[in-house]
Amino acid sequence: MSPTKHSLLTLIAILALWLPSFAKTSKLSGKMVGYDVMQHASKQASALQNQETVVLETPTQKQKYVKVVFSSFGTTQIEPKYFAGTELLNVEVLRDHTCDEHSPRFVSATSAEQMAGTYLLTDAFKSSPPAKIRILECYAAIYRKKK
Repeated sequence: MSPTKHSLLTLIAILALWLPSFAKTSKLSGKMVGYDVMQHASKQASALQNQETVVLETPTQKQKYVKVVFSSFGTTQIEPKYFAGTELLNVEVLRDHTCDEHSPRFVSATSAEQMAGTYLLTDAFKSSPPAKIRILECYAAIYRKKK
């Protein structure tokens, strides 16, 4: 590889790693509409990260419903009190276009056949599930260690 090509590739790699550090974070606040029951039930204490994916109803945002993905090494990413869907969950997030979802499915009860690819509605939203959502915008939650 020529020195010019090598320098150019090095510059591109540095920029690719450096630019995301300037990504704009924002805060979301909303009630939990539903959650990915497979991720919620399959957490393990190990060296691998666990994930929790939830859908929030955010009346003050451009999109009424948003998907938020929480990742950490612990077995609890979200406090249990939010799974009723009655309390506001406040989270700092980064927009992640790679996990946007088209036409998400919500269910009020799960069965083995329905578990994959669905969101289990919280008790607060079982009687009034969201209307059809064309695109569910995705956000990655930013983990902050509590002081």
